[in-house]
Amino acid sequence: MSFCTRERERQARFREQLSLPPSPRHQHLLAPGHAEENLYPTLRGENGACRFFGSRGIKWWQDKRNGDDWNGKRPTLNMTSSQVACVNFLLPLTEIPEALLAMLRAIDDDVKGWVPIEDGRIQSPVEFEWIGLDHALEGPGVNTRGANATSVDAYMIAQTPAGRRAYLLEWKYVEQCSRKNLGEGSKGRTRRRRYASLYGESPSFNGRVPLDAWFFDPFYQILRLRLLADRMVHGRELGVSEAKVVVVVPDGNQAYRERITSSWFAKTFPNRTVSDVVRETLLDPDSTYTSVSQSTLADAVREHCAEAATSWSAYHRDRYGW
Repeated sequence: MSFCTRERERQARFREQLSLPPSPRHQHLLAPGHAEENLYPTLRGENGACRFFGSRGIKWWQDKRNGDDWNGKRPTLNMTSSQVACVNFLLPLTEIPEALLAMLRAIDDDVKGWVPIEDGRIQSPVEFEWIGLDHALEGPGVNTRGANATSVDAYMIAQTPAGRRAYLLEWKYVEQCSRKNLGEGSKGRTRRRRYASLYGESPSFNGRVPLDAWFFDPFYQILRLRLLADRMVHGRELGVSEAKVVVVVPDGNQAYRERITSSWFAKTFPNRTVSDVVRETLLDPDSTYTSVSQSTLADAVREHCAEAATSWSAYHRDRYGW
């Protein structure tokens, strides 16, 4: 049984425990009208996650195949959504500041504290679907968070002895990437036009990999996030002098962690994981990229904030197993 199948069954059992009605389509989908019940309990209602997203113009991920309403104002009905899992993990922790610090220190032990992200009148220790300040990587005319732009699932800034370090957290759950070549056709030409010069001028990559090797997910997504991180550092956005891309993926999702979808990468770096391959492309991999599991981050929160995070901990163990 695949990891994805097991997790769909896990989510179906969790839905049953809460006596939530299923969609007639699949057992891991909630029935229409119950989208907010996909969220951690304190994130529901008028002052919850939907208001957080709405005040920032962030669109929720949607899929008509799930029965979602497609307006982007409510979460998907899919209980295996990575976006929902990310929000459920991080947004409640904004009420437990020491938990966020523990989580960041599980990634880098030199973190001294976290820095609020300020954008106009908005201030938060965590942002979602972040595209950077002013506009997206794709150009000045692109500024929609959560749709049609390079956006990172979650964004945080830490204070370190060297200054401010940005963390671009890409959250995965049941994803399995295909070998589809995203460099083909007119869309492929558009992608080359957008990213070729950014890649060629990047201070992060070692220049030994042709751009076309990257046009296969998850590599294509990681490439764009690293380029976004470069732009943040170059422009000193929000005062950051460093930026690290962090892929957060379950230990059990070997299909994501180990499948090398790019033939160039598979041939050049045989018998490597996705994380291994990405590190081979970077000049300073320790400071610019890492991969970590939700369990590692959750364990750090429990170790340092056991009492304050009791309800959060129980929910995530029961629902996700991390």
